[in-house]
Amino acid sequence: MGRAISQWIYLGGVKAFADGSLGSNSALFHEPYVDEPHNYGLQVTESEILYNMTMASEKSGLQVAIHAIGDRANDLILDIYESVVSTNGMRDRRFRIEHAQHLAPGAAARFGRQGIVASVQPLHLLGDADSATKKLGMDRAQKESYLFRSLLASNALLAFGSDWPVSILRFINNYLSLHITVYRLVVDINPLGGIKTAMKRIPPGWDDAWIPSECLTLNDALKAHTISAARACFLDNDLGSLSPGKLADFVILSTDSWDYFVAEGSASVEATYVSGERAYP
Repeated sequence: MGRAISQWIYLGGVKAFADGSLGSNSALFHEPYVDEPHNYGLQVTESEILYNMTMASEKSGLQVAIHAIGDRANDLILDIYESVVSTNGMRDRRFRIEHAQHLAPGAAARFGRQGIVASVQPLHLLGDADSATKKLGMDRAQKESYLFRSLLASNALLAFGSDWPVSILRFINNYLSLHITVYRLVVDINPLGGIKTAMKRIPPGWDDAWIPSECLTLNDALKAHTISAARACFLDNDLGSLSPGKLADFVILSTDSWDYFVAEGSASVEATYVSGERAYP
C-alpha cells in the first residue's frame, strides 16, 4: 500500500472524518452528552460517502485512515471497513481508525478480529480525563475511554503518535486557565511524554491514574511508538526497529536506564540519527 516518491517522501494513504471532537461536544455517541441531553454529537461525513471513498482508495492502492472519536463513530467505521472487506475479500489493508478514543462494549474486540489499526494519541487523555466525566458521566467515561490495554488484549495493532500540532486546540479548550507548563506538556511532539502517559495515565492535578486497568507496560508503550507505528503505515520493513537492512533511525537518551525513566518519568534526547547519520545536535 502507498508508494515511495523518494527516500524522504512516502505517499501513504487518504484520511477522512466521521465525527468531531469531545471538547466541542461534536464527537458522535450512542447516548447523549450529560451536559447536553439532546445532543448525540455530529456525523460530519455521510456513511455512503465514507464507504465510496474507501472503495475508491482500495482501487488506487491507498491506505485508508478515518477519524473517529465517539463510540458510535467508531462502530460506524468498523461497520464500513467490515463491509468493504466482505465485498472485496481479505488482503493486507491495515485500515486505520484515527484516535479511537471512546469505544462501546465489544468494539475493542472488533479491532482485533477485523485487523483494524487503532491509531491513538496518549497525550490527548491528559486533556480529556476531566471533561470526559463531565460530558459522558462517570460510568461511560470509565468503561469507554482510551482502552489501550483492552485493545492489545484483543490483538489489535495499537499505534501511538502525537497528533501534533492539533493538540494546541485541545489546550485552548481545556487548559487556558492552567499553568504554561501544562501547555508545553500537551502539545509537545516529543514521544517520551506519550510513553510516560500511556504507562501512568495521570492527568495534571491528579494523584492517581485515570482508569488504571488500561495502563501499559514500558515495553508495550515503546512498541506502540516504534515498530507498531511503522507497521501501521506499511513502513515496518524500513523503520520501527534497529534491524539489519533498515534505515537506522534512532535517538540517544540522557539516561542509560529505562528503570530511571519509569521511576522519574523524565529523560532528554542527547542525539538523533536519521538513516544512520547524526542529524541532531
